[in-house]
Amino acid sequence: MDATLRGVLGLIKGTDVEARCAALLVVTHLQASDDPVVQTVGAALGAKNVVVRDFAVGYFEQVRPRDGVASLVPLLESEDDALRQRAAAILAHYGQAAIAGIKKLVKDAPRRRLNAIIDLCARVRTSAALDLLFDLIAAEDFDVSRTACDALAATVPQLDARARADLFARADRLAAGAKGQRTGLVGAAKLLGALADAKARKRLLAMLDREEPHAVRTHGLGALLQCLRGQSLTAAEIKALLPLLEADDETGILRPAILLLEDQALDRSYLAQLSRLAESPQPLVKRFAVHKLGAFESGSVVKTLIGYLTDDSYARRDEAGVSLKKLPAARAALMKEFLACDDERKAWTLSEVLLVHDRDWKRDTLNALCAKMEGALEKRDDRLYSAYFQFLTTLDAAWLAERVRARAEHLRKRKDFATAAKWLTLLKDSPAFDADTKFACAVATLKSHPHTLSLTVRRHDSALEMLRELSQSTFATADRLRRERTLTPEELFYVAFNFAESRGEERALARELLEHLAAKHGRAKIGKAAKNKLHLLPA
Repeated sequence: MDATLRGVLGLIKGTDVEARCAALLVVTHLQASDDPVVQTVGAALGAKNVVVRDFAVGYFEQVRPRDGVASLVPLLESEDDALRQRAAAILAHYGQAAIAGIKKLVKDAPRRRLNAIIDLCARVRTSAALDLLFDLIAAEDFDVSRTACDALAATVPQLDARARADLFARADRLAAGAKGQRTGLVGAAKLLGALADAKARKRLLAMLDREEPHAVRTHGLGALLQCLRGQSLTAAEIKALLPLLEADDETGILRPAILLLEDQALDRSYLAQLSRLAESPQPLVKRFAVHKLGAFESGSVVKTLIGYLTDDSYARRDEAGVSLKKLPAARAALMKEFLACDDERKAWTLSEVLLVHDRDWKRDTLNALCAKMEGALEKRDDRLYSAYFQFLTTLDAAWLAERVRARAEHLRKRKDFATAAKWLTLLKDSPAFDADTKFACAVATLKSHPHTLSLTVRRHDSALEMLRELSQSTFATADRLRRERTLTPEELFYVAFNFAESRGEERALARELLEHLAAKHGRAKIGKAAKNKLHLLPA
């Protein structure tokens, strides 16, 4: 070593911070790796001044001297987390030499040293490093085991096929030899899940045994999901998974089990088990079971699913509706239930499901639905009829409109004006509500309740509102009102009195009606009232 280099090393050992940093920078650029240099810079790693220490670490990062392991290992116990990670990253380049240097440091090591050793082993991944990691995974300390397992699992995406095969074999051996050992089994399950290899199915399925700790079962099931989701399960695997749906751990057991089973085709031998699961208190399980029941086109299953349409459980109601929409065999049973239904909510649900099926119904069925709607509209106070009206409108709106008008006309002839008005009101907001229908509805509404001339009542009279709209169109409103035999003089005066207070076409309509009343009933009280009102109208 020449005098100049000895002088530089002397500066590193000195007390002047700037000189020490400059000297460290010099030996770094010179790539000096002689033993005296390594020893001197290694001593600087323990400097109290963080700037000096940083330059010393930078030397080992760039030069990587052959004998640097011994100097860097003590940094694994540093309280500075960033420094520990930096040291582990440098040591990783030394490979097997670094692992040999830290083996003796594992026993009774504090947590921060262990974490740094785990980080280093996960970076190196030599045979010795993996042996050390798997020893830590099998340790009784759950936190240490979890840290080692997570560090190793995080490297899986970077592994080539050979490294993945080696890791799989190690994880499989760990699972085989860790019977009854919670930490080892959990670690093995997490690693097998990270590798997502279907060959792990048998080992993971064994972890679902009821005798295993809950943590082992949940991790085993999660790993099985990663390995087998989207693949066909064997009958034995399905048999092992279905009983798990009777558990109450939604996150750890139910969700992964359902995700594994949801794409599997279940035959009729599972019907009894699915029917029992449909009664589960867990919404997820109810939904799954009802969904699977929907795959069976049998009368008993259809009957069960229809019964669920009014179930207290939203999960069962919702999934039953979805399943029934996909079952062509349910069409006739659904219509039979629809015709016998007396519950408004259920009727709407049945209507929605039926409209998904073939809409080509026989005329006898449509007539039966009309009769059902008729009874619901005329004999009940709820809105059950609305489900049938909406259903029939969707099937054949023009045919239904004719049926509605015919029924309203029949009721008008029987002088049941209130019910006739209810029928005609159904056609509101539809193309079938033309001027003639609107006039008939206005007359029926006018006849269905008594009349006063107070402002409060007039403001909310739907009959007047419809006649007002007609008066502003080309419809011969005044002429039709004069010729309407069902209207009494008092009812005509009620219309005229209200329209007389308006302007334009409405006032003209009022004048025509008042003149008609004055001419036809001039000597009666209503005729005299009409004359008086005429005198008050502006010319």
